[in-house]
Amino acid sequence: MPFNPSSLTAPGHHLSRRSLLRASVAIAGLALIADIAGPLPTTAADDAVTSFTQLSEFLTGYSLDPVLGGRFLTALRKRDAGLDASLAALSDLIRKSAVPNMDGFLALTDTDPALMETATKVVSAWYLGVVGEPEDRELITYADSLMYRPTKGLLPIPTYGPGPNAWGPKPGSKI
Repeated sequence: MPFNPSSLTAPGHHLSRRSLLRASVAIAGLALIADIAGPLPTTAADDAVTSFTQLSEFLTGYSLDPVLGGRFLTALRKRDAGLDASLAALSDLIRKSAVPNMDGFLALTDTDPALMETATKVVSAWYLGVVGEPEDRELITYADSLMYRPTKGLLPIPTYGPGPNAWGPKPGSKI
């Protein structure tokens, strides 16, 4: 059966060679303009995610996914309005002290307890894959939680509960 271009259009509409050529030229023109303009400039949000991911890599000692970093940062910000200032102060302390890794950071004396709490929140989030307290906990990742990295390739990541009703009663149900 031969190809019929008119089968691509709605009934009552006609697809001409001229309109197809115009559309092709328009698409090529847009592609050329996008190529000349180059990549879009990074935004402040991208910079914040990059900074957060780099700080997280220092604190955990692992290479981390920036997409997950953005999700963790958003969830942490929801729960702590002063998080950005705390992260900046923590990064500044690490930079000024010139410690090579987290062990060096932990060996520092006279570290502000609030900065240690911020570092603990960040590390905890990456290792557990969740952010928040039990009443408002938000799952960010399960399989990519850092708690599974030491045994990656040796043990499978659990994908099930230990048995019936192991997760507790359904919300709103009476026991």
